[in-house]
Amino acid sequence: MDALAKGTDASSGPCAGADVRRAFALQAVPGVETIAFEGVAQPFPAHFHEFWTIGAIARGHRCATCGGATLGIGPGDAVLFAPGEAHGCLPVDGEALSYRSVAVPDVELARALGREAGSLRPIRFAVRDAALIRAVDVVCALAADPDADALAQEEALAVLAARVAARCENPRACGKAAANAAPGGVERARALLEERCVEGVALSELAEAAGLSRCHLVRAFSARTGLTPHRYLQALRANRARRLIADGLAPSQAAAQSGFSDQAHMTRVFKALFGLTPARYRASVEKGRRA
Repeated sequence: MDALAKGTDASSGPCAGADVRRAFALQAVPGVETIAFEGVAQPFPAHFHEFWTIGAIARGHRCATCGGATLGIGPGDAVLFAPGEAHGCLPVDGEALSYRSVAVPDVELARALGREAGSLRPIRFAVRDAALIRAVDVVCALAADPDADALAQEEALAVLAARVAARCENPRACGKAAANAAPGGVERARALLEERCVEGVALSELAEAAGLSRCHLVRAFSARTGLTPHRYLQALRANRARRLIADGLAPSQAAAQSGFSDQAHMTRVFKALFGLTPARYRASVEKGRRA
């Protein structure tokens, strides 16, 4: 499950058909990459990475080894390999592997959790954890999306870091820290989001304003407001765009003045939150004025 050069397609093994391998960089966080394998039948000899590898298996069974343990892994399993941990895997009955993973430098994982680098080690390298797999999928989707904004990417990485910590020795639970977080910290982060909703704000800046790690901020903010910081920012921008459109601005102008990357991005968020497109909303407002 080693990292591959971006854009590489290869074929090996007795059942390799469409062998596709892709990698994307998470633009908002230097050094974080996602890797996806589809239909890969090759074995992977023992090796190690200089970064964390957090992966999820969609199809195919493997016999995997890590830290002296050997386990059978397959669809629905997540794997966790810390930096420097030797691991490898072999196909079972020649099955091809479909797998996606996130490669995270230890310093970035530690920063998201407010820890020192090198302080985490997985209890088991293979686990059944639906929430961890969802977190991997979200990061992979955002890395592949050229329109994803930085706050969404940072937030997704913080959520993934929290799930990794929960599967490691002596984890410091983000949930407990979030429950004990002073409400004032969340309110400071919320005020900063409202102040800079058009230009945008990094998760690291919100965490600094709140006096929490990124992981703790996402948990505490969600517990207090019912929304993650990114969702809250989307709502702020959508409401601002709605006001501007109601005041007579064209949707394209409203998008530019509300912080959206373009009109199409605004339309997706606007429809998701309000149930109709900005153009239809504008038409209804104008019709109401004529009535």
